[in-house]
Amino acid sequence: MLEAFQEFIQAKKLIATGEKTLIAASAGVDSTVLCHLFRQAGLAFEIAHCNFQLRGEASDADEVFMKNLARAWQVPFHSIRFDTVDFAEKNKISIQMAARQLRYDWLESVRQSSGCQYIATAHHLDDSIETVLFNFTKGCGIRGLHGILPRQGNIIRPLLFATKEQILAFAKHSIEYREDVSNESVKYTRNKIRHEVIPVLENINPAFRQSAGETIERLREVEALYDFALQSIKAALMTQTGETWQIDIEKLRLSPAPSTVLYELLLPFGFNNDQTAQILQSLDHQPGKMFYSPSHRLLADRFFLIISTEENAGGVVSIPGKLPAEIRLTDGTLKLRTENQPPASFVYNSNEAWIDLEKLDFPLRLRHWQPGDIFQPLGMKGKHQKLQDFFSDRKLSRFDKEKIWILESGGKIAWVVGMRLDERFKVSGQTKRCLVANFEPDNFDNQ
Repeated sequence: MLEAFQEFIQAKKLIATGEKTLIAASAGVDSTVLCHLFRQAGLAFEIAHCNFQLRGEASDADEVFMKNLARAWQVPFHSIRFDTVDFAEKNKISIQMAARQLRYDWLESVRQSSGCQYIATAHHLDDSIETVLFNFTKGCGIRGLHGILPRQGNIIRPLLFATKEQILAFAKHSIEYREDVSNESVKYTRNKIRHEVIPVLENINPAFRQSAGETIERLREVEALYDFALQSIKAALMTQTGETWQIDIEKLRLSPAPSTVLYELLLPFGFNNDQTAQILQSLDHQPGKMFYSPSHRLLADRFFLIISTEENAGGVVSIPGKLPAEIRLTDGTLKLRTENQPPASFVYNSNEAWIDLEKLDFPLRLRHWQPGDIFQPLGMKGKHQKLQDFFSDRKLSRFDKEKIWILESGGKIAWVVGMRLDERFKVSGQTKRCLVANFEPDNFDNQ
């Protein structure tokens, strides 16, 4: 095991002579074995442990275990306790996502302060295989099939050469570690893959893990060739002038895989796979259709797809929680203020919206509408409607639609400015504080 560990580090060029690594250690078998291998290989390292306080006394015992191991070896030890549940609730994310964010942010701060060059995690080959199966099941491109990479920035995974079975066999003789019973629960998708899917695949091919690992390595090389080819195709199809990019439509049609090529060319500009399909379909129709990503817009012209920054197209404005605020736009001014309670009655004004402040996630985002936008118009009892259909019902021209602003909160439309509030953000009898938004167009008429 030690020899294979050293060979893997050398082959992947993970650690150079004299460099020091911060090992993220949970007290489980994987990270504990990783610590032992670093020590046996004579590599410089420090140990970092996160106590997420999710398993009561077991979490505290894990922390004590790692602290004692570091003390016995006279290795620098770093630890921290997180209120993971509170962080997840405040940020409206899952416990798993909260733990991941807290962990990696803290590890990076410790890495910098301790003078370590890398953070080492104990991901192994089984983890990589599970990642590929998970991505494949959900749907992915070539990059979703390369598994967990040995190096990503300052993060290294020196155990990717080993299966879980090999790690357990190495630990069996003389290495103490702690068990985490949550790893056995199939309520987590990855555990379901580990305990229910992979055993079925091993019944088909007893050497599944080894063959899967070899396939992942080949796919990484295929990905490298894929990226190399894309760069050549991009150079032939795409030109840039300032903050504007052009894709030659005829050359795109003649490329080996137009859909994949266009997806890759548009990905850096924030366009997704569904939009790529819509853009390709638009090439067979009347030119002039516009598409929007969060940061850019694309015009399907006669001979070129023309991409420009959304700032050039009218702007995307981030609105922090500091209120009151006055935001100057290309065609008017948006004024925001807070009120402690809604009025006893409302006087209709299409350019004014009263919004339940506690339902908003700051920063808010002000942007133009995009094809595919859906909201719940106030008065439709929570029914969803495509913004395109909402505009069509009001017989708006393309020019009119492009001028309309959308106030967005947490990825949801809160207000189609000057037209309709979203049902999810309306004030009610339970509303404690309100955001009052007033839009004053440049042609605003006080009469």
